[in-house]
Amino acid sequence: MKLIASSAELPELNRALLDAETLFLDTEFESNRSGTELCLLQVSDGSQIFLVDAIALRDLTPIAEAFQRGSTWVLHAGQQDVMLIGARLGLTTRPRVFDTQVAWSLSTVEHSVSLAYAQFRAFGLRATKAHQADDWVRRPLSASQLAYAAADVEHLPQLYAFLKERVAALGRADLVPLASAESIWNEGAAAPVLSLDSFRNAWQLDYRGQAGLRYLIQWFNQLPERDRENAPENKTLLSLASRLPRSVDELQRIKGVPRSWSRELSQTLVTGMTRVADAAEGTGFTPIDPPAYATKRELQVDGWLAAARAEVCVSEDVAPELALPSRIVKGLRSHVLGRGTLDLGAALEGWRKTLLAGALARFAAEFPLKV
Repeated sequence: MKLIASSAELPELNRALLDAETLFLDTEFESNRSGTELCLLQVSDGSQIFLVDAIALRDLTPIAEAFQRGSTWVLHAGQQDVMLIGARLGLTTRPRVFDTQVAWSLSTVEHSVSLAYAQFRAFGLRATKAHQADDWVRRPLSASQLAYAAADVEHLPQLYAFLKERVAALGRADLVPLASAESIWNEGAAAPVLSLDSFRNAWQLDYRGQAGLRYLIQWFNQLPERDRENAPENKTLLSLASRLPRSVDELQRIKGVPRSWSRELSQTLVTGMTRVADAAEGTGFTPIDPPAYATKRELQVDGWLAAARAEVCVSEDVAPELALPSRIVKGLRSHVLGRGTLDLGAALEGWRKTLLAGALARFAAEFPLKV
């Protein structure tokens, strides 16, 4: 174990890591209202452990070359670690990541296991939690703190080899990087797309309100993906369509309208809603019937999908929270209710389709959904 606390040591560390095909990584950080601060970067090439003091060394870019030469990054539950490292090193390319927590969930029904638990189950090792709640900003770091931090990567090479062998035996070696990338960068999580069906109480709107809501739906769906996350909730959009405010001040008084909205954006929405509402015609308007709160068919489908999720994940030895999280099950539900087909594999994409399509088809054949 070697502590890197001087900028003069960074070029040497970069050279030491340049030829490593795999980097075993972890971080210690502090989170507060102002953000998350990287305090210590633990990195191993499989033979030696380096502890980089990210508080003493504000510029870590001298080691960036070693981190973006195509090596595989091995971490456990590494989403925040990958983001912190990438930001502090100024990396411009995404690394190939093997997340050992993800690999564990792709080869057992257990989800979100801790590193200590995985190492105990795999090797019988008992890790200490002595410094888990320490203030990692404070300096100097004690010898026991450094040893604790080093232990987080000490056995990662061994765990990596263990899990590589296990997922390879299951034919899933190529799926781990795909699932790891999804967990870190939320790949595969499509941005929500709104329609009138997204609003349970849209049936209460008159023809002008419906026109305003359609305008807001179109506006929302055209937003960049990152902006949709910060857009108002559906109930706020429905309130806007119901009220049809004719001024910026009136719009901004409606509960749920973000305070961050500029007057320019607010005016755009006011103008747009007013225009389409005034142009709407009530002649021939057909009101929407209120949707049922629950149907027998929906209850059947929900129960059948719950059984399919459990049975398939047990038979395939994969954690249901990873393989079939609620957003995926919701898509399967819409697929069955909307298309009336039990071909669940057609509703899956990417690594999930590769892993689960066959098992879901076998379940549907053996336990067909009753009409």
